[in-house]
Amino acid sequence: MAREEWNRLAPSRDEQRRQKRMAVLQTSARLFNQFGFERTTLDDIAAELNVSKRTLYYYVKSKNDILSECTQLALRHLDRATRDITASGQTPLRRIETLLRRYMSLAADDLGACLILTRPDSLRQENREILLNGRRKFDYALRDLIQQGIDDGSIAPCEPKIAAAAIFGAFNWVLHWHPKRGKEAYDEITGQFLTFLINGLRAR
Repeated sequence: MAREEWNRLAPSRDEQRRQKRMAVLQTSARLFNQFGFERTTLDDIAAELNVSKRTLYYYVKSKNDILSECTQLALRHLDRATRDITASGQTPLRRIETLLRRYMSLAADDLGACLILTRPDSLRQENREILLNGRRKFDYALRDLIQQGIDDGSIAPCEPKIAAAAIFGAFNWVLHWHPKRGKEAYDEITGQFLTFLINGLRAR
């Protein structure tokens, strides 16, 4: 699949370069998720794309640069989804449900999984801070929705920080015990998880 993406023609040189750079990121993210960042080499990525290692340097600077780009691209998708959902007129419980569905939809993609599985110490300091700040921002968004639900009486009294940690612990662990990602499989898991979690949060 990676080779097909690489060889696909684009209408312009700029678009072709953009598509090929994206192919590098998608392929790299999949290999990082499967084998680990440290054990994946640029030679592995080049071989998967059926190009030379020298060709990769036309699109990326280094393996660390690739990891940073993968996580930041996923963070941008997550940030847009978070802003759209938290600004909607839905109830807090409904927004939490929608937010977590979008989160797991992202996790089903190689870039999204890379965001969740990447260890901060794999990145350089400046990129590490971007990753940590992005994760922290999403965590605070969920905590805020939980607090809104407590305030309006739709969510049972609890500590939002602990509730958010429990939710992320459950959802993030899916990538470890169900590493074969795919939207259909993750949608089913998400639906079952939400049944338990939303019922657990809902005020009696």
